[in-house]
Amino acid sequence: MRLSKDRQTARASIRLGKWVELDARTDFSPPGLVAVGLLVSGILLSSSVLVAAAGRAKARRIQARGDRTLPR
Repeated sequence: MRLSKDRQTARASIRLGKWVELDARTDFSPPGLVAVGLLVSGILLSSSVLVAAAGRAKARRIQARGDRTLPR
């Protein structure tokens, strides 16, 4: 596998009405795809940690409140 020859490319075009046209093109090598995969994995793992921590914090607040409830 030669990294300079084995590249993945993608192209997208979007047209909105008569005045807006968006064109995008990307070009990745295999190591670049691995790097993007690692970044996405890291983002997903860190967001799950944040959600879990927020759930624990909410449970502690509810427990500390005890029997006191908010008026409806």
